Amino acid sequence: MTIQDLSQRRPPQAELDPSKIAFGKMFAPNMFVCEYREGQWQNPRLEPLANFNLHPAAIVLHYAQAIFEGLKAFRQADGSIALFRPEKNAQRFHDSAVRMCMPPVPEELFLAAVSELTRIHEDHVPREPGSLYLRPVLIGTEACIGVRASSEYLFYALALPSGAYFPEAKNGLGSVDVLISESVVRAAPGGTGNVKAAANYAVTLKIISDAKHQNCAQVLFLDVSPEHRVEEMGGMNIMFVENGTLMTPPINSTTLPGVVRDSILVLAQDLGIPTREFAYPAAELFAKLKSGAITESFACGTAATITGIAHLLTERGEKFALPAPGPVSEKLYKHLTGVQYGRVPDLHGWRRTVVEAHSLV
Repeated sequence: MTIQDLSQRRPPQAELDPSKIAFGKMFAPNMFVCEYREGQWQNPRLEPLANFNLHPAAIVLHYAQAIFEGLKAFRQADGSIALFRPEKNAQRFHDSAVRMCMPPVPEELFLAAVSELTRIHEDHVPREPGSLYLRPVLIGTEACIGVRASSEYLFYALALPSGAYFPEAKNGLGSVDVLISESVVRAAPGGTGNVKAAANYAVTLKIISDAKHQNCAQVLFLDVSPEHRVEEMGGMNIMFVENGTLMTPPINSTTLPGVVRDSILVLAQDLGIPTREFAYPAAELFAKLKSGAITESFACGTAATITGIAHLLTERGEKFALPAPGPVSEKLYKHLTGVQYGRVPDLHGWRRTVVEAHSLV
């Protein structure tokens, strides 16, 4: 399908300084929109950012039929602009739609949407360490009070100039404190923990808010097994270092397959860092934190990239200190961001150039 360009080009009113951009609060002036009606996707377009007109009975408002993705465009060392592994996001968007009984967005339409949205906002991509964050969303819009899938949908995408996800981490690797939740779970087997359903995040908001009152930037969730194994964080995956080996919970029905998580595991092998997919039972995690067997931990995700964890706290008041950032996380952060910004060779074909260097002003 041809994407109609109805956008209005407006340059930023001031210099996009990554150190001064609050994540998630600055929006580029245009968005991508496409409707699904009568069994097909239609009218894909770029248009000025504006409010939607939804019927009060829209299914998304009552039954949470909504999914989303998050990916970034990076200004390269040669001045071009490239998306990082958008094909992985397209596949996950597809899988999320299938699980939520929604019509999958074809990969070519997804990639065209995020590519064109980036292209028209080339002057809204901050310099390193900033980026242009892209948020594709799919919602059920049919007006119907009834527990069933919608027959009409809206696929749209937003663009946001971005700096650091965690203000505590500033721009760069940095570190944060994390609360380990023993009272709230984010997912259960057979649920939607392994897809990016919007409802997954709603159930974590209360405990994340509570964590912030303890100066914790995020929450680490445990699963519902008797061993209460480490699962993932509120909006990102987690990794540990034990005896020089990079450890992270395996992907299963309650864990989201993070794009940055996958990238780190591949790059770790490139760098000769041993990796192991293993979910610590809570008792073993606490014991190894106390003994010092776990020497590093960090959060990883599209928004957070890699952020060190300085302290892990329990709801019972225990506090475990870790060196953050540590040598392994620093090495991985430097290599990952080097690939994303074009300073390190892209050995795996992860960068998708959407604006060539010669076309930039």
